[in-house]
Amino acid sequence: MGWVVYDQRSGHMQKYYKLASTAKRICTQHNTERDYDFYVYRPTSLWAFCSYRDYEGVLMGLRGEALKMWQFCNTEIG
Repeated sequence: MGWVVYDQRSGHMQKYYKLASTAKRICTQHNTERDYDFYVYRPTSLWAFCSYRDYEGVLMGLRGEALKMWQFCNTEIG
């Protein structure tokens, strides 16, 4: 199973990654404000990541707490 990086506001997928650690690193890099000598980088939107299976909830239009509840209710208990 892979991991999806997506825009939190729109739900648009940015990229698919095979490892959770890579997806987390990309989100952290994008969401972190950086101050260069000649330029200040401020992200215009925040990115998040989740498993590809959980991204189905994002595609259904769920955001924030509703998405967390959907993910909780659809977690496989093994």
